[in-house]
Amino acid sequence: MRLMEIRHLQTFITIVELDGFTKAAEHLGYAQSTITSHIQILESELGQALFDRLGKKIILTNVGKELVPYAKQMLHIYKEIKNITSEQNGVSGDLIIGAGESLTIYRLGKILKEYKKSFPNVNIIIKDSICSDLRSKLHSGELDIIFTIEPEITDTDLIVKNLKDEGMVIIGAPDADLEFLVTNSEGEVARDSIIFSEKGCSARIVFENYLREKKIRYVNPLEFSSIEAIKKCVMNGLGISFLPYYTVRNEIKEGSLKMIEVTEPFGKFRTQLAYHKNKSISLPMAKLIEITLKYSSSWR
Repeated sequence: MRLMEIRHLQTFITIVELDGFTKAAEHLGYAQSTITSHIQILESELGQALFDRLGKKIILTNVGKELVPYAKQMLHIYKEIKNITSEQNGVSGDLIIGAGESLTIYRLGKILKEYKKSFPNVNIIIKDSICSDLRSKLHSGELDIIFTIEPEITDTDLIVKNLKDEGMVIIGAPDADLEFLVTNSEGEVARDSIIFSEKGCSARIVFENYLREKKIRYVNPLEFSSIEAIKKCVMNGLGISFLPYYTVRNEIKEGSLKMIEVTEPFGKFRTQLAYHKNKSISLPMAKLIEITLKYSSSWR
C-alpha cells in the first residue's frame, strides 16, 4: 500500500481551492486519473472519504474539512524545508505573492521582471484577490507577502511598509456630469450609472461612503471584479466609477476619460507591502522586498 506524500496533499488542497478535480488536474498538469489516484491514496491512508460526490459537485466531508488546515501547514513546512539551503545554493524555492489586479498590472511589472532576471530559480506564484482576503491569507500562511492599495493597514500582527501614497479619482466618459458629484446636496439620483468594484473591495467601500456623505442616491449599479473592465465600461459611457489615478493616468491625458480627485478623508489610499510578523523571511522573500523598495521610490 502506498503512503501519502506531499504531492498528494498538494493535490488535495488544489482541489479544495479550485473546487474541482478537473480544474486541479489542469492547474497541476496531471491527468485526471492521477488526481483521482492521489485522493484515493489519502482516503485509504486515513480510512475515510475526503469528498462527497453529489452529481457533478464535490463537497468536503467532515474529515476532509479537518484535514485542510493540517495539509496547508504541512505544505508550508515543506516549502520552508526546501528553502533551508537556498542561501548556500543560490536563491531558489517558491514565493507566493498576493496582489490586486491594478498593482500587478501597473506597479509590479518592472519589479517582477528584474526579480526573474536576477533569480530565475525562484518559482513565483501570484494570487489575485481583494485586500481583506489577501490580509486574511497572510494570517493563515497561504501567502508569503502581499501588495495592497487601501487605507493604512493597522493590523499589529503584520509588518507593513508604505510604498507610496496614492491619489484616488472618480472617473467618467468625456461627456459625463462629474460636477454633480461635488455640488449635489439635495439627495438627487446620480445622473450617470454607478459602476462599483466587487463587494468587500476597499475602493468600493470608500466610494459608497463618499456617495452616502454627499447624499447621492443611485439605483441598479453595475459591479465588476476587474479594474480593466470597469475602465473600459466607463470609457464607453456606461457610467462613472472610482479608481486609483495611476490606472487611468494615460486615458486622462489622452482625453478618453475625465476625472475629479477625491481628497481626504475619502481618498487617503496607499500602496503597501505586508507580511506576517511571525513569518521567517526566506532569501527569495528578502530579495523581493529589496527590489520593491528600490523601484517604488520612483513610482509616479
